[in-house]
Amino acid sequence: MAYCRYSAFAHGLVVSAIRVGIGVGCALGICLPDIAKAADVAPPAARVQPLKTYSTVLFGGFDIRTHSYYGYAGGVVALNGNIATDGFLLRGLVLYNPYDYTSTIVAGGVVDGKMTSANAMIGYQKYFQGFVARFYAGAEYEGHRLSPSNPFDSNEGDHYGVHLRGDIETPYLSPVYGSLLASYGSATQRWWVRGRGGYNFNGFIIGPEGMLTGNRVTNEQRVGGFVTLRSLAPFEVSIAGGYSRTDDTRGGASAYGTLELSIAF
Repeated sequence: MAYCRYSAFAHGLVVSAIRVGIGVGCALGICLPDIAKAADVAPPAARVQPLKTYSTVLFGGFDIRTHSYYGYAGGVVALNGNIATDGFLLRGLVLYNPYDYTSTIVAGGVVDGKMTSANAMIGYQKYFQGFVARFYAGAEYEGHRLSPSNPFDSNEGDHYGVHLRGDIETPYLSPVYGSLLASYGSATQRWWVRGRGGYNFNGFIIGPEGMLTGNRVTNEQRVGGFVTLRSLAPFEVSIAGGYSRTDDTRGGASAYGTLELSIAF
């Protein structure tokens, strides 16, 4: 990536509702069998509630490390109306990234950069026993505004290209969690790979992560850990942090932190 120099007020109501529910339940439990017996019929079967299905996921996040921070937002839509089944997907993302780096060929020795990027893709997902796989392909834009201008930085200006993305992930309710995500954008030859593994403690997933990323002018490596909270469904929150290493001119070694949010509907 690129880089910037900054581093129970309702308790009584709930208790009352529970007591009323228990009272009603007891009364029904006592009365219903007698009523059914007198009528010589069985009580009606309980209604089975269908599982909730979702067609869309909106997501966003924020990432910070020495000399760089960025925020992004996007969404995924299942064209068949159910994102938990095989089918075609539409995916889009926008990102904004202020950063800076040192350079001996510009006045003052420091370049301030602002990157904006966006991509739109169509993809397909397939559920297998033990994991789900997705692949996307589409178009992308990436633009860099540098101050002062650096003629030796090939990222400067507007760039367009093809964007590819693939990921493999364990099922949503799997007790053992694993994911591998990878993407490539030809606009600036940007690549990004992240792997995560962990254990799902009833909606609380924790484990290590590693990431490799870069483009035609720089690269970065990360090792850290993550925590994902899924018990708030349809909301999901993920926090990660650890050690990052990149070129000395772009921050060198530092800590990093990431926050990711999503909602399905």
